[in-house]
Amino acid sequence: METLVRHLAVMGTAFALTVSAPTRERALAASEAAVRAVEAAESLLSTWRDDTPLARLNGAAPGERVPVTPKLFALLKSVFRWEERTGGVFEPAVAPLVKAWGLRTGGRIPNAEELLRARTAADARLFIFEESSLSVSRRDALAGIDEGAWGKGWALDEAGAELRAAGVTSFVLDLGGQVLVSGDETPVAVAHPRDRARTSATIRLRDASASTSGNSERGFVVNGRRVGHLLDPRTGEPAPDFGSVTVVAPDGLTADVLSTAFFVLGPDEGLALSERLRAAGTQNEALFFFEGEEGQALRVSMSPGMTRLVSLPPSEELAGGGAAPLSLSSLSLSKTSSEGAHK
Repeated sequence: METLVRHLAVMGTAFALTVSAPTRERALAASEAAVRAVEAAESLLSTWRDDTPLARLNGAAPGERVPVTPKLFALLKSVFRWEERTGGVFEPAVAPLVKAWGLRTGGRIPNAEELLRARTAADARLFIFEESSLSVSRRDALAGIDEGAWGKGWALDEAGAELRAAGVTSFVLDLGGQVLVSGDETPVAVAHPRDRARTSATIRLRDASASTSGNSERGFVVNGRRVGHLLDPRTGEPAPDFGSVTVVAPDGLTADVLSTAFFVLGPDEGLALSERLRAAGTQNEALFFFEGEEGQALRVSMSPGMTRLVSLPPSEELAGGGAAPLSLSSLSLSKTSSEGAHK
């Protein structure tokens, strides 16, 4: 068995591949196919450039039917269904709010009129899918789809599918911090929500993806106000920055979507949604780190199945030294059984 490790840049972030196959030649060929899959995802979905199908859809005139490939049509319909499943806290058509807050241009504070207009336009119902013509149209000139909360997850799934088709026995893919693992169980570090150089937990991952959402690196200070990059589409405002959430799910797209949705909801409501989704058949586990009183260790909440996957460091490491120890009262679990949890 040969193991190949590669590091490169794609989709505006770092991409690391660890691929094991019977021969080095097969591992190399498989890794090339995985890289091409991620590059193809970027060419399909990126809204940082204007020459991709998704960017062209966002730029089309209101009412114009934009033909898309069957693959993109099915993908967008799948992504849009998550808006309903999450009660609107995951909004694929959040691009107007991203623009209003200047999240791609260094940050800004919109006035009340701008924010209202952006909130109104950030609505999945403004996009019309026509099965007969495989076309998509938008009803509002401001409406737009943003891939930031799901594009990387789907790209990982595409890369993983290529590796499995090539006969790879095991792999670990890390795209900008989201990880997809197949085959051997792999320990995956979860960074401290305020210091990515520190580890807050280690998750044992197998045949699953782990995605973490937080504001430790991506955010702006505008006129003395910190603006987080994760927006609550219900209010149009940045979601409260409590810490971080890590989601484990069988595929990258689900993990990516749900880490965003759970962060917007926060620990209590996020765990409640995780619970409802498991009851409805969507496998997922969630791990929340959030700050307690000043000088105290990070507090931890997790879904029941996560307890089988996660290892926590000593409480003084969570606190950064000199803090009160992590106690059972600060470790809370979702109250339902772990039936349906990821195994």
